[in-house]
Amino acid sequence: MYEKEEQKLTGFKDRLEQVALPLEAADGAIMQGLERAKREKLQSRAKRKRTLWSLAAAALIILTLVTTIRVSPAFANAVASIPGMEKFVELIQNDKGLQGVFENEYYQPIGESQTIGNATLTIDGVILDESGMNIFYTIESAVEMGEVAVNMPVLENEEGVPPGSISYNHPVIEDDSPKIYSDILGYTFVEPIKFENLEFTLGLEVTIDNNKFEFSTPFKVPENVTPSTTYNLNEEVEVEGQKFTIEKVTIHPLRVGVQVSFDSNNTKKILRFEDMRLEDEDGEVWGSIINGTTAFGKDENGDKLYFLQSNYFEKPKNLYLRINKIQAVDQEEAFILIDTEKNLLLNSPKDGNLQLGNSTKSRIEFTLNEYYTENYLFSLFSTVTDANGKDFSRIQESVSSPEGKLHWNITLETTDYTNPLKMELVEYPNYINGDVKIELKK
Repeated sequence: MYEKEEQKLTGFKDRLEQVALPLEAADGAIMQGLERAKREKLQSRAKRKRTLWSLAAAALIILTLVTTIRVSPAFANAVASIPGMEKFVELIQNDKGLQGVFENEYYQPIGESQTIGNATLTIDGVILDESGMNIFYTIESAVEMGEVAVNMPVLENEEGVPPGSISYNHPVIEDDSPKIYSDILGYTFVEPIKFENLEFTLGLEVTIDNNKFEFSTPFKVPENVTPSTTYNLNEEVEVEGQKFTIEKVTIHPLRVGVQVSFDSNNTKKILRFEDMRLEDEDGEVWGSIINGTTAFGKDENGDKLYFLQSNYFEKPKNLYLRINKIQAVDQEEAFILIDTEKNLLLNSPKDGNLQLGNSTKSRIEFTLNEYYTENYLFSLFSTVTDANGKDFSRIQESVSSPEGKLHWNITLETTDYTNPLKMELVEYPNYINGDVKIELKK
């Protein structure tokens, strides 16, 4: 029953593209991916790696692979009513917000195509709101396709497209049709925008079996966005002595944005809200984004914008923002300091679970001895700077889980730097716990 999952994991490679964020908006956004394949499958195969790229002062684009199929009858009926949409079900069925989009007919079919040689790109449809755009597209070949690589997606509009992040999946050819590949480009904008001009162009560079195709496909979105709902809260909370303020919650059709600021006097750096969620009076939960961008923000304890699955089309009597489990480390332990020439780990979390493997000026290995992460593999760090403050723009970081441990292989873009290297942690399995419950009221 896992043949398709194994094919995807085997074919999982370095397919990430990045769109830089303005420094004043985000000094290193955190995009968190989650692979929901069976844990025993992942843990028994060290070679099944998820690869991601980190970019200092820019967006991290995370590839995600979702394999557990749970589809509500309403969602299944909504998808079945749209010709050709069945091929996208696996990519969206674990996001309750996206299911609501289809159930409420907010998805907009497009159907624009462009053919170059023996390859055709079709923009099947879009979901557009003030926070971003999801583009559903298909690549079809006149001959059977082997290896497919999607590079440098570019979305254009005469008004200009705000900077942000792009998320997408590694191309996997359909089992029953080796001439067709389908995926979703997920654009998340740093700042909300409502376009007056709904005419766009998607630029997509695609390599099929070593043949390059450069598509530039214009399309028009039929209807403009519906207005988002914002709850201005400005409510300060405290968890184990660490203070932060929930400034506002904005509910869009594609996602929910939660703006959080952190107290500069905190003794710990808050890395990740493990279970931030919306919850209604009946206990119905809308949790973190599984397949795409999960946050924008600064590596320092500045403002961050976290994204949750959307309940936009629901009308709960009461709605609450809930947080219980938070990743946090002492401020002085919130970064890794390493001398790659001497193979020395100079600073890291004091629990001793993070171990340095073999390091050279071009390659570093880390192992987390205690495997805390039951449900996901994660990126260890965001930005990398050397002793002179030089930033690394592209770092390849692959992570796997052999023998119940997390193992990272990090490849540096250059050896032209001065030791030691400083790597800011973005996730680490050390926790504080509380019971945050804030009612969303106008």
